Amino acid sequence: MISTKKRKHWKLLWQLMRYTPKLYTIDFCFWILIMGLPALPGLIIREFFNSLTNEAKFALSPLALIALFLALNLGQITALFAGRITKTQYRFTMRSLLRHNLLDSLFKNPTAQPMVVNKEAETNISQGEIISYFRDDAEQIEENVALFSQVVGQGIFAVICLVILLNINLQMTMFVFLPLVGMIVIVRQAETRIKQYRKASRQATEKVTGILGEIFASVQAIKVAGAEENVLNYFRTLNDKRRQMMIKDSL
Repeated sequence: MISTKKRKHWKLLWQLMRYTPKLYTIDFCFWILIMGLPALPGLIIREFFNSLTNEAKFALSPLALIALFLALNLGQITALFAGRITKTQYRFTMRSLLRHNLLDSLFKNPTAQPMVVNKEAETNISQGEIISYFRDDAEQIEENVALFSQVVGQGIFAVICLVILLNINLQMTMFVFLPLVGMIVIVRQAETRIKQYRKASRQATEKVTGILGEIFASVQAIKVAGAEENVLNYFRTLNDKRRQMMIKDSL
């Protein structure tokens, strides 16, 4: 069964994909080509060497195979440039939409204190912390949607390569791919811990961003109270904690 949280997540991704369907479809097709085409040059190279020993399956001359190889690489380069353009446009479109909606919700009630809801509990956040939501959350959602086409393309590439390798040598293919399957299982088992590290690093970043906003907003009060050293020490403490959390998250 799919949890309610995951259903909402997939619903959000689907809505973003449908926001500019033509652009997303074009980008999706380009990145499937970009990720899938690298599996084909190996087949052309194999046929080239087979043609030198008269064992080729296709009646193509070595020059024709070389021309096909060059055309395939030229097509891949063209698809890569076009995919970069469409990906950039789509990323900026999604990011702008998310940040527009966040800002619009604040402007509709400008006197209210920004709040977040975690596990059905509402928590006040500072004006500095809300910058993290505009920056990090929007980029994370954008990354999930933008990388979906790349994951599909990589899946097609993996399937093509797996079929080719199975036809060449079954035992060697299993010897190479079984450790990868084991790695996937281990990562799935460690998913809870990974999410905890990601959440901790995210919260540490919010605190650092929040204290920066409060410092800049209260410069005069800090000077009057003579609390510059205490404020800087507290900022260094938060920054060190964030550094530790970010290192754990990266590892």
